Amino acid sequence: MTAGEFTAAPVDVVRLNALEPANVAALDADTQRLVERRRAVMGPAYHLVYREPLRPVRALGTKIVDVHGDEYLDAYNNVASVGHNHPRVVEAVTRQLQLLNTNTRYLCDDIVEYAENLVATHGPHLTNVMFTCTGSGSNDLAMRMARHLTGATGVIVSRYAYHGCTRDVAGWSPSSAGGKAQRPEVRMVPPPDTFRTTGDSVSEVFAGHVARQIADLERRGIRLAALIVDPLFSSDGLYCNPDSLADAVAVVHRAGGLVISDEVQPGFGRTGDAMWGHQR
Repeated sequence: MTAGEFTAAPVDVVRLNALEPANVAALDADTQRLVERRRAVMGPAYHLVYREPLRPVRALGTKIVDVHGDEYLDAYNNVASVGHNHPRVVEAVTRQLQLLNTNTRYLCDDIVEYAENLVATHGPHLTNVMFTCTGSGSNDLAMRMARHLTGATGVIVSRYAYHGCTRDVAGWSPSSAGGKAQRPEVRMVPPPDTFRTTGDSVSEVFAGHVARQIADLERRGIRLAALIVDPLFSSDGLYCNPDSLADAVAVVHRAGGLVISDEVQPGFGRTGDAMWGHQR
């Protein structure tokens, strides 16, 4: 980030919805006790949301039911792909747990078949897969690969990006640090703002921000390893124009860098018009 690049004050989006300690006393006695039990055994980095915390006990499809029997439409519960308690998913998981729960060090038909099916959804240029346990682990590995291939270290992310919580990834997840870049090799750009710009200019404006940050890195002797984006810019506020990245990709490639597509939010068909965010 360079001086004057952003005029808006940083906002921690998670804390906007957080349960404030001062509001706990207004909760019913049972909920207060559970809040205190949670605080006693779970680390302070965990945030409870809403003034009256949601206490879900079961869910089906698009609906979540709380301890009081109240039903909520789920439009916020992170990254579920086919809703809650889908019978095909439940049956598949149950069947596998009844058979085997192991790892990739053994030769098993199922994981090879799954890898083949997964790779086939991407097209001919992606021919193999590395399995990880979390999105944080995936992004950590992707950046290691980018740095190894390019020999560079510079990273560009969007203004309020969240890409994970490993030591490395947290360093380029500004949403975890109040909208700030935490390392000298990290630069931030505003997302492609489809609300304030239209047409081809969306892609051009975003690419201009990326180009300026690449130049700023180079002035300090840092070459670009990668631009990493969630193609939906979910943490920045959902900017869904599928053409907004085209010019920026070209700018990054000319600088010798790679583009990493963080598919935790837009992947597995969640956009509705493509299996993966990068395909849009």
